Amino acid sequence: MTENNNRKKHGSLSLATKANILIVVITLGISLSLIAISDRAYRNSAIQPYYERLDTIDINTDGLTLYMDHFLPFLGTDELRKVKETTLAHNSRLIEWMSGKPSLNSQNPTIPKTENMFTDWYQLNMNLYRFMEFAGFDDICTEIVKNNKVYRITACDAVEETYSSDSDFGLEESFLPLPAEDFESPKVIQVKDAYMLACCRRFKLNNGEGRIWMTIDLSEQLLTHGEFLRNSIIYVLVLTTAISLISMSLMHRYIITPIRKITKAAQVFVADENGQYSRDKISQVEVNSRDELQYLNEEMRSMQTRIVDNTEHLTQLTIEKERLNGELNMANQIQTGFLPRITSQFKDRREFRMYASMKPAKEVGGDFYDFFFIDDDHLVLSIADVSGKGIPAALFMMITKAILKNNAHIGKTPAEILELTNDTIYANNRMEMFVTIWLGILEISSGKLIAANAGHEYPAVYDKADGKFDLYNDPHGFIIGGMDEVQYKNYELKLNPGDKLFVYTDGVMEAKNDQGEQYGKVRVIDTLNSVNDQGPEEIIGTVYDSLYNFMGESEQFDDITMLCLEYLGDR
Repeated sequence: MTENNNRKKHGSLSLATKANILIVVITLGISLSLIAISDRAYRNSAIQPYYERLDTIDINTDGLTLYMDHFLPFLGTDELRKVKETTLAHNSRLIEWMSGKPSLNSQNPTIPKTENMFTDWYQLNMNLYRFMEFAGFDDICTEIVKNNKVYRITACDAVEETYSSDSDFGLEESFLPLPAEDFESPKVIQVKDAYMLACCRRFKLNNGEGRIWMTIDLSEQLLTHGEFLRNSIIYVLVLTTAISLISMSLMHRYIITPIRKITKAAQVFVADENGQYSRDKISQVEVNSRDELQYLNEEMRSMQTRIVDNTEHLTQLTIEKERLNGELNMANQIQTGFLPRITSQFKDRREFRMYASMKPAKEVGGDFYDFFFIDDDHLVLSIADVSGKGIPAALFMMITKAILKNNAHIGKTPAEILELTNDTIYANNRMEMFVTIWLGILEISSGKLIAANAGHEYPAVYDKADGKFDLYNDPHGFIIGGMDEVQYKNYELKLNPGDKLFVYTDGVMEAKNDQGEQYGKVRVIDTLNSVNDQGPEEIIGTVYDSLYNFMGESEQFDDITMLCLEYLGDR
């Protein structure tokens, strides 16, 4: 019932119907082709020889021309017309008139003498009659065309006299009321209940045109041919019906029934309201046909088993993923919680303004920033980028941040802090990870900034006197964790009131758009200079907006971290 409803809904035929239609079409096609071949063979053997006989018959028109040129002057004359009008139903008047006309042979000593034109006309009829019998024709007739009128000269019939020969002489009536030029090649015509194969040969006369018509009665042959076609069509219908019935029975037994069982088993195999597949719904259909249907049934059963297994496995993966996502979210919260915030102790300071932000590429990241007071007059600023991403980088980041902060509290210079941090990390760095760090200590009262760089990006410094941001090419040291006993160099920056410091990780420079083009340092400086009169938070927000507009639909592939400080001096 469901199958029928589905077919009605989609307006399609069943497979059995399509297959039966195909079988009927193929059977009809083959049968009709065989009929066509047989019909062609029959026509070639039974009918075509008559066409060839008429088409290739060799007629000596020279003798006919002599007779017709002799008769031609008398045709269409008033004298012959009056004779024909007085002849009535008997021919004696015409014969008497013809007997008074000179013979064709009276002027030709080489031809046996004849008495008159009637003898010539009779001789012509006899010659044509013998020719008709010899050639196997059923009828033959000669005509003369004079002044665009057709005059019948002879009319012969091998079976019976269709026309009265003497009375037909000189009639203004064609043997066939059809154009003679259409019968230069043999053509079948219907005359009452008979079918005649007719052909006409035309030849020139002195003052007109001569014609000789030849016909063969094909009524019997065409009747036999028609019976052959009718019997063949009946045979085709019976054969097609028998083959269709047999094929439908066999197809229903060996193909349709197994397919319906397989289809029903597939329809039963559906997920429950929770999207789970049950093992008790796996197909139990048995098909032992040892062909593609058996292989299909076995493959469907195997597929259903795999679906159940994969669903169970996917369920476990989903549970595990949800647990992992929960842990990642918790890790993100923990990591975010470890990053310092602009609390009141920083907001209430009149000597500077500061803002920082970190947006990881994944749930957790390997970048970090930090700022804290060593004492009331010294502020430590740092930004770092750990190799790799995800949880390993986040763990490495938190360890590095803690070590760096501990070392900063013991009163060391930035270079010394980096050296101590590097030695500690390298000694326990079994995963061979590394981190780049920029570290600076600002003396708040004077604006003097002592900094050191361990393989990190160049800082951007805004000089209020020049009115623009520029990258500061500070001396670079080796990355943290790459080797032990590395020496780093301190350098000094003097910040005047209104000057600004902008530090960042390589996620800013290396952000890419849809064409694979990097954001680059030029865009960083141009963006900074477009808002160099704004505060740190507005500057960082503008850089983020510019970055995301540049990236478009491209995915963020690296952590993006920025820190900006504006030095205001002692107010």
